Amino acid sequence: MQVQPQVIFHGMDRSDWTVEYVVERLQKLDRMAGGITSCRVTLAREQSSHHQGNLYSALVEVRLPPQHDLAVKKQKKIRDMSAQLPALINQAFTAIERQLKKTVERRRHDEKAHPSEPPGSPERSF
Repeated sequence: MQVQPQVIFHGMDRSDWTVEYVVERLQKLDRMAGGITSCRVTLAREQSSHHQGNLYSALVEVRLPPQHDLAVKKQKKIRDMSAQLPALINQAFTAIERQLKKTVERRRHDEKAHPSEPPGSPERSF
């Protein structure tokens, strides 16, 4: 990764295991795509309802050259932070991995060299 990833917490306490887990998943993304110029992960508590569980969201934003901005936001009601927050982070990273695979494939297709002669042209004229 060309720059240090940003991990942002809104309405929740910052924990070392969460940061380590997010950085581990970001390293996997970088191995998959390579050349990631910017990455930001935002973990937020959207609303508080202690009876049914709190609604949390994970937003993953990735930028690839040239001008590919990818973003995914997943939400889930969480009662047990240590068990359910990693599952929410996994959902967000799985979705961004799918987008990243498609983008990398498109990027490879754009860079692929095509033969100068169009297909279906005759080899010799009569």
